[in-house]
Amino acid sequence: MQNEKIPTRQLIGFFIVSRLSFSISNIAAMHVPPYNQDQWIMVIVSAIYIIIASIPLLFLANRIKNDTVKDFMKSLYGKTISKILGLFYVIYFIIQAINILTLQTELVTTSILPESSNALVTTLMIIVCIYMTSRGIIVIFRAVDLFVPIIYSFLIVLILLGVNNVDLSLFSPVFVDSSLLELNKGAIMMASMYNDIIVIAMLIPELENKSISTKAFFSILIVNIVTLNIIIIVTQGALGIEYSRHSLFPFLIYVKLIDVANIIERIAAIFVLMWLIAVTSRINITLYLATKIFRDIFEKEKDDKLMLFVVSVIVWLVSVAITWVRPVVGTREDLNSYLTIIFVIFIIVIPTITCLVYFFKRKSINKSDN
Repeated sequence: MQNEKIPTRQLIGFFIVSRLSFSISNIAAMHVPPYNQDQWIMVIVSAIYIIIASIPLLFLANRIKNDTVKDFMKSLYGKTISKILGLFYVIYFIIQAINILTLQTELVTTSILPESSNALVTTLMIIVCIYMTSRGIIVIFRAVDLFVPIIYSFLIVLILLGVNNVDLSLFSPVFVDSSLLELNKGAIMMASMYNDIIVIAMLIPELENKSISTKAFFSILIVNIVTLNIIIIVTQGALGIEYSRHSLFPFLIYVKLIDVANIIERIAAIFVLMWLIAVTSRINITLYLATKIFRDIFEKEKDDKLMLFVVSVIVWLVSVAITWVRPVVGTREDLNSYLTIIFVIFIIVIPTITCLVYFFKRKSINKSDN
């Protein structure tokens, strides 16, 4: 299994499912301008900024395909600087895991286990994620590949069952309450939440087809934008523009409006189960990448479990502390600002600098490869 590679189908399926977890959580797209019925237009515009922001990493992903990330960075920056950059990206993936885990804890304690302790839920979830991650990248992707049709079938059923509550008249006329400046501001903020390209780039050495990164990126982006817009439209149409914006988990409320033979609670539980499966896959991959880079820095074996334990304990401790101090983590607008800064540094600035370094060193690198 150690020599197995990730098929393109599983790669695309993973990102579609893991991004779905963000789409059906607190629906961050509703918390950026223009704050009205034109949110779906803003999401479409955000795709342009996502592509622009991802260009440096897309370029690097196509250079990395004949090498490992570690050796590629070492050839550009040297051993010491590449290890420092690696440590920065370990911190980056740890922050992403903490962000997802705390939001996941909030959803569970808000919806199905209101009397439970945040610390207990966080602990149980990190234990599951440690186990899955310890089994290796192939197991993570096989599990997601299995759940893709199940999760999307659940989603389609939930949307169809509640579509009778949707009032599409709320979305017309368009552009009445929005300015071009607001739409672009919101689109830029939305783009800063989309970091799939960094994971794709890091996974290039693990893929069966190392030339698929660009096609995979655009395929994933299109599916995710369409899915997010469908969720936004049905949620806003059922709850109203303002109520859906100020709700912590609006799609969960949309699901709870479904009344089929008095099984509302069961339907809500299905939603939470679907969300947990989707978001767990995202935590697994962030733990995996943080651990993999950590092992490379300290030159540990591929199957060394100590680094996974260290990374997971850090994620667990910080997550428990956050949910202890601020149990309502879904309203962390200040943290979202920090995440935007982190996005700019790790997705745009460092990769852009790396592209420039590659441009000046590409002849010597290509000569050494030959």
